[in-house]
Amino acid sequence: MRRLVFAPFLLFPLAACVQTAPPEVKDVWTRDTVGGSANAAVFMTIRSQTPDRLIAASTPVAKKTDLMTMAGGSGAMEMKYVNGIDIPANEPVSLNPGGLHVWLADLNQPLRAGQRFPITLRFEKAGERQVIVTIIKPAAAPPVSGMGM
Repeated sequence: MRRLVFAPFLLFPLAACVQTAPPEVKDVWTRDTVGGSANAAVFMTIRSQTPDRLIAASTPVAKKTDLMTMAGGSGAMEMKYVNGIDIPANEPVSLNPGGLHVWLADLNQPLRAGQRFPITLRFEKAGERQVIVTIIKPAAAPPVSGMGM
């Protein structure tokens, strides 16, 4: 009598072929750099079907980009560097002026309302994703898509 042996390792190639949808990135914006400021912050909302982590960003409009957050303990707000931004499955994560954001340092030229530029987001699992940043006027309301916030 022959016994059949189940080989779970044969399923690994199938698992590797299953691809998840890339993170959804909406409402990507920054403000006009009034007065020629050399720095800017980029904001957006990110949602992913599976857990992931934003680990870096890059753009041709700045010499350096960082992931940062606003933190305040004793009344004074300060920016702090973060190594990554966790994106839980099916929960929108808001990068906004009072918290997490992508910091653009040493801009190549001033950012002007009405213009747009690309930014590449690097996720730990999903890899790179390029999106377009809209530059809005300093006093304009930021875009909001209603991504289930």
